[in-house]
Amino acid sequence: MLVRQRVGILLMILFLPINGPLLRIGIQEITEKPVPIGEFYFFALCIVLFLLGGIMTFTPKLKSPFQE
Repeated sequence: MLVRQRVGILLMILFLPINGPLLRIGIQEITEKPVPIGEFYFFALCIVLFLLGGIMTFTPKLKSPFQE
């Protein structure tokens, strides 16, 4: 398994949409300030990072056409 795939799986687990409220609470506790973006935008950010993790996990290993 490639490092890229491991990072992708980590992103997918961490940014599951169901974990959004837990992430907001965690960020709020660490910074001691409310998260400066709204619920919908934070949800959209979680979806984008989840999809990025899926792309990193499931894309095949690419080889350059110049390599043997």
